[in-house]
Amino acid sequence: MAVKQIIGLIGLSLQNNDKHILAQWAKNLLNDDFFKEVIDNLKKEQISVIINTSAGEINKRENAYQHIKTIELITGHLEGLASETVIKEKKWKIL
Repeated sequence: MAVKQIIGLIGLSLQNNDKHILAQWAKNLLNDDFFKEVIDNLKKEQISVIINTSAGEINKRENAYQHIKTIELITGHLEGLASETVIKEKKWKIL
């Protein structure tokens, strides 16, 4: 499944569920030690691929780089979901 499809499914869930519940779910996931370890290990594996390729393995390095960016895209999206209620709360305090 493509990254855009995954993000789209997450966005669809956002439309169909209470945003506060999704924000809490995202916060819990981002603060979960196991999840953080898995994400960290995935990034390290891809960095290792980049470091351990020969000069001619450009495609292998490019794929590893794209995997790292995908991981960052997913975690960034989760961070955005997690901060959704914080932003709304601050918005109402300003008004």
